[in-house]
Amino acid sequence: MKRWGWLALLVLWAPLVASSEPARPRVVVVKSAGLAPYAAVVAGFIAEVRAEVVEVTLEDSAQTATRAFQRIASQKPALVLAIGPLAANTARRTLDTQVPVLFAMVPYYEKYGLEGPNITGIALTSDFRPELAALKALAPSAKRVGILHDPRYSAGLVEAAQSAAGPLGLSIVPLAADAQSKAEKVLAGSKEKVDALLMVADKTVGNAAVVQELIAFATAQHLPLVGLTPSQVKEGATLALAPSPTAIGQQAGRLANRIIHEKVDPGALAVSQPEGLDLAVNLSAASKLGGSRDVVLELLRFAAKRDFPVRVFE
Repeated sequence: MKRWGWLALLVLWAPLVASSEPARPRVVVVKSAGLAPYAAVVAGFIAEVRAEVVEVTLEDSAQTATRAFQRIASQKPALVLAIGPLAANTARRTLDTQVPVLFAMVPYYEKYGLEGPNITGIALTSDFRPELAALKALAPSAKRVGILHDPRYSAGLVEAAQSAAGPLGLSIVPLAADAQSKAEKVLAGSKEKVDALLMVADKTVGNAAVVQELIAFATAQHLPLVGLTPSQVKEGATLALAPSPTAIGQQAGRLANRIIHEKVDPGALAVSQPEGLDLAVNLSAASKLGGSRDVVLELLRFAAKRDFPVRVFE
């Protein structure tokens, strides 16, 4: 009888213990659209964050996005994770500074003015160090890296690349083109002046037509070409390092834990570089560079040391 009495007490006591535990913080994840990469960010975030997660997908409309965020603001969440430009920009405009905002998957976040005492995030582009290090692993004899760009829009990117190149023993050769029509001529003028090419996302020369010109020129001159995306590698660029959406989500989850549980001020946190990158390599393009057949193996070793997943195209 005593045994059953103790069991009865335990049954009665368990709900009291559960009710005494503090409720988990509530985080709202807002996606700009129902895209697969955004879903991967959410999956990575949920795996890391110590909070209850509610997911919202916006329609492609600024008005409906504003209304959605007004409803979110009334719920007073512990944090909002804004995924994509529409969600991030609307969060900045709509939410007051009492709601911490963490953004992700926003290309060129600087142009949206995503700054404030309650805002931080994860950049979608790196500071060029990983890309240049991968290039060095693939083509150790390369010294001069050309960057086709429009100085009106991408001078800052070229400066960032120059800062990253120096410690690796590389120099950046700016290839300025202030019109798409000038790209082919500028590339032709760079013959024997560059040992490799690095793409940057540029308003003037960052379109599909110029990408094809870059691929054709690099192929004809047997130059390694560092692209921006796996799709460009599939088309003929030699390699690319692109952020992994799942890894970005995990990184966002860790940042959210710091903000929610450690009470870190989000406005005091600099926008983070993406920690998880995927390496894409085109074996056919790499094999045409000449030199030792071990160059691709060196690139794979480079990826393995940094835990970069690898996608291979032929």
